[in-house]
Amino acid sequence: MELLFASKYYTSYQSAKDRCYYIDFGHKTVKVSFCQLLSLRYKAKQLSTPEHIEYMLDHHDVTLLTFCDKEHLILLDTLQVLDFTELIQGTFAMMELRSVLTA
Repeated sequence: MELLFASKYYTSYQSAKDRCYYIDFGHKTVKVSFCQLLSLRYKAKQLSTPEHIEYMLDHHDVTLLTFCDKEHLILLDTLQVLDFTELIQGTFAMMELRSVLTA
């Protein structure tokens, strides 16, 4: 596995052998396909909107992230949501950079 991006709390890896990606949440490592990674990018954009962050801060400070057909559930606080968003953005940036460098 090759390291793609590391944020404060999370790390993403790419496995050329398995043709998949791994996200390490610290307590759990999750294997995802590219389609699932795209879905996570969409969810990260939704979670990091100013309205959602404000709602989290005003009400309960946690959100539940479900992915991989609800096979995995991750509970995130506000800082972790922002860090997760950074991880997803960094992961896609590194994937794009690698594709440019290998072309």
